[in-house]
Amino acid sequence: MNPSDYLLNIIVLLAAALLLGGLAERLRQNAVVGYLLAGMLLGPAGLDRLRALEQVRTLAELGVALLLFTIGLEFSWRRLRELGRVAALGGSVQIVGTAAAAMALARAAGWGAVESFVFGAAVSMSSTAVVLRVLLQRAELDSVHGRAVVGIALFQDLAVIPLMLLLSVLAGRQAGWDAAVHAARDIGKVALVAVALFLLTRYAFPRLFQMASAYGNRDLPALLAASYCLGGVWASHALGLSPVLGSFLAGMLLAESPFAAQIRADIVPLRAGFVTLFFASIGTLVRRPESAGLGAILGLTLAIVVGKSLIAALSVAAFRVPVRPAVMAGVALAQIGEFSFVLAEFGRRAGLLGEERFQLLLAASVVTLLVTPSAIAISPGLAGLLAGLARRPAPIRHPETTEPEPGRVLVVGYGPAGQETVGQLEAAGVPFRVIDLNPRTCEAHRTLIPIQFGDATRPEVLEQAGLPQAAALVVTVPDPQTAGLIINQARRLAPRVPIVSRARYHIHAPSLRELGAQRLVDEERLVGERLGADVVALVASAKAGTS
Repeated sequence: MNPSDYLLNIIVLLAAALLLGGLAERLRQNAVVGYLLAGMLLGPAGLDRLRALEQVRTLAELGVALLLFTIGLEFSWRRLRELGRVAALGGSVQIVGTAAAAMALARAAGWGAVESFVFGAAVSMSSTAVVLRVLLQRAELDSVHGRAVVGIALFQDLAVIPLMLLLSVLAGRQAGWDAAVHAARDIGKVALVAVALFLLTRYAFPRLFQMASAYGNRDLPALLAASYCLGGVWASHALGLSPVLGSFLAGMLLAESPFAAQIRADIVPLRAGFVTLFFASIGTLVRRPESAGLGAILGLTLAIVVGKSLIAALSVAAFRVPVRPAVMAGVALAQIGEFSFVLAEFGRRAGLLGEERFQLLLAASVVTLLVTPSAIAISPGLAGLLAGLARRPAPIRHPETTEPEPGRVLVVGYGPAGQETVGQLEAAGVPFRVIDLNPRTCEAHRTLIPIQFGDATRPEVLEQAGLPQAAALVVTVPDPQTAGLIINQARRLAPRVPIVSRARYHIHAPSLRELGAQRLVDEERLVGERLGADVVALVASAKAGTS
C-alpha cells in the first residue's frame, strides 16, 4: 500500500470516529463507544472499507502509551494514600473476585486455563473514562458511591502493571520453577526501568523542563513530555517487557513532580488523536457474528454485568458501606473498560487467547459499555429495593442521647458543610442530632456530638433519629439525587417539619424544591454572589489607593 492510501485510511477512520463519537455524546453515551462503533462500521464487521489495518494499529499503539502515561500522572503516592481502604482493599477484592468468577465461568464453558486467565483479567477491569463521565454528568462524583467508584476504578488502572507482567510470564509458555525465574527476571527488569526513570525524573527532567519552558513556547515542554513517555516505552520494549509498562511508570514517577499538572495539560491534546485511533482500531478487530453467536454475546454480557455488579457491591459493602451506595457502586463498575481491550489484545497477539474467544469478549465488552449509562440511571431504584430487603446495621448512638428528643434540628451529613452547620447551631445554643453514612466519621465524633450512623434515605433511620419531633431537617449531602430521596422520605414521614437543603448545582434546585425543601442554599448562586462582592471590594480598594 502506498503512503497516500495509508494516510487516507487514518483520515477516514478518524473522521468516522469524530462523527460517531459526537453522536454518542449527544445520546448521553461516552465518546469511546462512538470510536469503537466507527471501527466496527468501517472494518470487517461492517463495510470493510479499510486496508493495511496492521499499520494503522501499530500507530494506534502510541495512543495506548500516551493513555497510560497520562493516567500514571494521576497516581502520585499522596493520591494513592488518599484513596483509602475501600479503594485499595475493596479494589483488590473486586479484581480478584471478578477474575476468579470469570475464570470459573470460562472453564465451565470448556476454555483452557491460560485463556480463562486472560478472560478473567480483562473482565476484572472497568472503564474509568466512561463511568467517571457518567457520574460527572449526574453530579454523583462526591456521593458515597461515587467516591468508592473513583477509588476502585483508579486502583484497577494501577493493577494493569502486575496483570501485564503475569501475561508476559504466560506468554513465555513456562511453568513451575522456570515460570518463577521468568517472573523474577521480569520484575527485575521493571525495577531497572523504574530506577532509570526515577533518576531521570529526579535529576535531569526538572532542568530540561525549565529550559524548555524558558522560551515561552508551549510546544517544547509538550515535546519533552512526549519524548520522556516514548523513552519509557522504548526502554520497556528493549528489555522484552510490554511497552506500555514503561509509559505508565514514566507518568507515575512524574506525578510527584511540580510539573505534573502542566504536563497533563500539554500532553492531553497530543494524546486525543492517538487514543481515538486506538479505540477505533480496536473496533476494526470485531468480526461479524453469526446469528447463533448473538445469543452467546448477549448471554456473556448479562453474566458480566450481573456478576461484576454483585462482586463489586459486596467488595464495597465489606468495608461498612451501607447497602444502597454499595449497590450503586457495583452497578457503576459493571462494564468492561479500556484496559480490558489492552489486556485482551496483548493476549491475542501473544497467542494466549484464541481469535474466536477474543471476538466474543470484544463484542460483549462493547455491549457493556453501551448499557452503562442506562444501568447507572436505574441503579438508585434497584439499590433502594435491595436496601429495603437487607437487614440494617444497628445505628451508633451518642451515649448521652439514646432516645430522640423533641425540638432538635436533624442534620444529615457531617462533611465540611455539615460541620459548619453544626458549628453555627452550637454557637446559637440550638440542640441538634447528626446522621452520617460514613461509619468512621460517626466513630470519630460520637463522644463529641450526638451523631448516629445510618442511611437517611431510609424512613426507619429518619424516624429513629426523631424526625417527626424535630424542629427542622437540614440536608447537607452534595449528591442531588440522594438529597432528593432524603427530602422525599422526610416529607412523607413528617410533613410539617421544615426542610433546608443544599443544592450543589443550580439546575437541581427546582426539583429539590418540588420534593418539599422549603429553603435551598444554591451553591452556584452563592459562590457567584460572593465572587461578585469580593471583586467589587477589590476594585473599590484599588481605586481608593490610587486617589
